[in-house]
Amino acid sequence: MNICGILVNAKPENVAAVTERLVAIPGMEVHASSDEGQMVVTLEEFEEDATAEKMLGIQKVEGVISASMIYHHYEDEALGEEVAQ
Repeated sequence: MNICGILVNAKPENVAAVTERLVAIPGMEVHASSDEGQMVVTLEEFEEDATAEKMLGIQKVEGVISASMIYHHYEDEALGEEVAQ
């Protein structure tokens, strides 16, 4: 399982709409947003390719100015191992 922490920037007036669009993506959760338009988002995904596609997809969400992965954690559930990156 890949768990990614992502900082998303949007115009303040677009935060509500961007939040709706992001949470519509499976595995995506918006935890907080600031008055300046910064949003704290997590993405949980099993497949590495799907994780990469969804990360790139965030950049294409209407209203998103930028998105940066600030944390990545990989947990191999089959082996019960955790690897923080």
